[in-house]
Amino acid sequence: MKKTKRKDHYIPQGYLRGFIDPSRAGQPKPLWCLDIPSNTWSPRSTREVGHVRGFYDYAGAKAAVAELESADSVFVRLENDYPGIRDELVSSDFARWTEHREFLLRFMRMMGVRSPLFREQKIAEGKTLRALVVEEVYHDRNTIKVKSLTPSPVPPAFIRNRAITQMQDEIQKGAAWLTDFHWALRYTDSVTDPFIISELPFAAEGPPGELRDVLAHPDTLLVFPLCWQACLFGSMRKFDIETARQRSSSSRRRQPVRRETESHRRFTDPS
Repeated sequence: MKKTKRKDHYIPQGYLRGFIDPSRAGQPKPLWCLDIPSNTWSPRSTREVGHVRGFYDYAGAKAAVAELESADSVFVRLENDYPGIRDELVSSDFARWTEHREFLLRFMRMMGVRSPLFREQKIAEGKTLRALVVEEVYHDRNTIKVKSLTPSPVPPAFIRNRAITQMQDEIQKGAAWLTDFHWALRYTDSVTDPFIISELPFAAEGPPGELRDVLAHPDTLLVFPLCWQACLFGSMRKFDIETARQRSSSSRRRQPVRRETESHRRFTDPS
């Protein structure tokens, strides 16, 4: 049995290590973290950021503790395999990244559905649910007695457990709808001009509207930094160049592909 109230990392430490400046790799707190509300930089270790205590803990009856294992098991292999694949991509200058496209898309989608934002959306959805409260079951007559014929809100524990289960179900679907997009990789070898992430590394930019419509829009761009050296971009439109060196930041700021990374500053080196 696992302990509850652990530090559950919704941003895996293995993923975060890809955003460490190589010159700081030996430091006890190698990441630079920007707290946006206070506009304050501070050095952090990967253990200190991107986690919530008990984030994957089921609520309610002790019998649910048996399910704690499944909350981790649905993404543990992706999480464990990612650092090795990332290192392989970096060592080959990302020349063969398309051979790992399926894995990268699965990992990307996992990062989206294990995020606090996904949880918040599912909790909000759960609060709209209504159900009948069963007071007694008559097995001999195959009938039940309900408290009221008027459906009532479901308990908070049910909403939380439902959200965790939905997370697992979505992760088990793999890359799913991400395979409908065209993908391109841009890379840099300048540690002074890196790709950077926020607490929500997987982001999208597009016209306002319902999510389904936004994702289908040809002007929508999906963004997912793989490490400080590289970032994946997805679009319903085909890219002219699939793999290329990214321009300097001064040039990127004039391009749509730069706007997403500019707006998601979180773990990076302020230099």
